[in-house]
Amino acid sequence: MRRLFYGNFDFEHELANPNSWQRSPAIQRMLAERASVWIGLANDGDLIWTPEAIPDSFWEELANVGLPRIQGVAELKTFSDDNIELVPWGCSRRTLELSRRPYLQNEAAALVGNSRKWSFALEQELGVALPGAARIERLEDFLSTVETSANLCGDRLVEHRWVIKSNYGMAARERILGLGPMLSVSHQQWIHRHIAADDAVFFEPWIPILEEVGLQFSIPPRTMGAPRLEGITPLLSAPQGGYRGSRFSLDEAIPKTWQSSVELALQAAKRLQHLGYVGPLGIDAAQHELPTGDVVHRPLQDINVRFTMGRLALGFKQLLRKAEFGVWQHITINEKTIPRPSPEPPTRTIKTSPKIVGTMTANHLSEILIYSDNLDGG
Repeated sequence: MRRLFYGNFDFEHELANPNSWQRSPAIQRMLAERASVWIGLANDGDLIWTPEAIPDSFWEELANVGLPRIQGVAELKTFSDDNIELVPWGCSRRTLELSRRPYLQNEAAALVGNSRKWSFALEQELGVALPGAARIERLEDFLSTVETSANLCGDRLVEHRWVIKSNYGMAARERILGLGPMLSVSHQQWIHRHIAADDAVFFEPWIPILEEVGLQFSIPPRTMGAPRLEGITPLLSAPQGGYRGSRFSLDEAIPKTWQSSVELALQAAKRLQHLGYVGPLGIDAAQHELPTGDVVHRPLQDINVRFTMGRLALGFKQLLRKAEFGVWQHITINEKTIPRPSPEPPTRTIKTSPKIVGTMTANHLSEILIYSDNLDGG
């Protein structure tokens, strides 16, 4: 069956406002520029929704280096054709309306599973939350929360960095960062607004990350077996936490460092399956270093009940030869290149985003860098 990949990368906004979310021009442009990311998951003959035109020559270039030969689709209509399967980034009410298929149960499970309320409660129950992590239901509780967090982390209060997140957020968006016990007026207004909308916001100490990976799962219907791990993709992040890429290789072994994280993530996956969710799941796990020098593991740092870039990166394994690994990096046109994993140049580079989308130069750029594995240091 042919598939139509639908990049509703604003999925969390759709969940938070299922009846009222309207895409701004900036969001619409973001969807258009990221449409090509699906190429890692596609097969020959599949379709990719391209809300703004992407030149045919771009798809031809990708096919010439061994990636699937696909077709862009500009007009997105309701698909009732049984020979075309709609594959969204995340299942929402809008995708249900587009596909005319019974995904409503998935939508309800995705609504729960993607919420910070659910992941916070699960971390607390399993005893794997960061020290000082808290649910804030009143602005007046902020000071005591940050004081407790600084104490538990072994940090001076005035130097204690923190982040407060909303119930639903897209990657590093829908959050505020701060330092110490003071809140700016704009931060106070942000907290008031989100508590009014969702009853709570979620506080975490901002602790340096030593290493971070994406645990990629598939969740079948309960009658078809348990959730399965599809792969592990080390993450590349900007200093402030924004996603900048994923690493992929042919090695399918679970590193010892992440074995316990995989076991706990499987518990989360099984709970989502029990709620009725069927589809992709990405869970980010991390190692943090406290101000005391102690290392803490956080196996359920972010739970994404949808596709993730790391999951799509696994599709690029088809490009690797023996003793190679790859990095799929994402930057903006004005950014410097992220640090590369080797002082040696890559053996191959493949551009996975077009220079022109619609009539304008693309701001979002992505490329695959393939390296010889003997440069990996083991």
